[in-house]
Amino acid sequence: MAQDPSHHEPDLRDPDAVADLFIQAAKANLDTHGLSGSVVDLGDRGRLLMTGDLHDHTQNYQRIRKLAQLGSDSANRLILHEVIHGLDLVNGLDLSVRMLANVAALKCRFPQQVYVLQSNHELAQLRGEGILKEGRDTVGSFDEGIEFLYAGKADAVRQAMNGYIQSLPLAVRCANGVFACHSIPSNSKMRRFDPAIIDRAPAPQDLSEKGDVYHMVWGRNQKQQTADALAKVWGCKQFVMGHQPADMGYEPQEDTMLILASNHSHGVALPIDLSRAYDQEQLIEAIVPLAAITM
Repeated sequence: MAQDPSHHEPDLRDPDAVADLFIQAAKANLDTHGLSGSVVDLGDRGRLLMTGDLHDHTQNYQRIRKLAQLGSDSANRLILHEVIHGLDLVNGLDLSVRMLANVAALKCRFPQQVYVLQSNHELAQLRGEGILKEGRDTVGSFDEGIEFLYAGKADAVRQAMNGYIQSLPLAVRCANGVFACHSIPSNSKMRRFDPAIIDRAPAPQDLSEKGDVYHMVWGRNQKQQTADALAKVWGCKQFVMGHQPADMGYEPQEDTMLILASNHSHGVALPIDLSRAYDQEQLIEAIVPLAAITM
């Protein structure tokens, strides 16, 4: 039985420790088994727990960790994405860099079991591109949080964090046809979108506002023709994503796209048996409400 090699949480008060954590997690991302370009390919053994946007929801994060059972079996895998920019501020400051660091620590503890995907909020933080959420600039609030927590060493933490964000893969592709990602491009972007982005490490232009990574993680309201076109190129059948609202925790979109959310009281996670195929209805039947996980 695989055991968690770390018996304590990282010291998030120590800027040197946090910066080193991001550096080590970036290395772990790049050393992930099955990674080719920006996609991780999984075989047909084990269980994958897919989640939706987390947005610094601490209680649901703990529930997800319990449900994932990473320490009990090395064949258990977990996907996390969009972990920053929550609604709960401390004196007006967004301190969700601590959640980003906790997730990075989890990647370091279970480097071949945890996958953290590129998301639009992490990309926006990397680019310094403000996102208005309930009337506030989330990127600015996050930067102020880093300054508050780490003062004179805030720049070192930010630099290491940016390297970690740049190292995040775009997707996990399962042998059973499930393709897990934060989102796929909007219909209007498909003419300019290069699906081969998942087959290469992103260049700076891919992360720009006109780039393929940007279009992929910011895509919304996709039609079935978009999903079908990408499924054919990427060799998959069902897309499981986040990014878009799902007030009840999940939202089916067309026939082969399923939206999950893990950042509120109706948040969910989705255990996927890697040895069997799924249609959308079967994926929905497997969804677990996070509120049902007792701590």
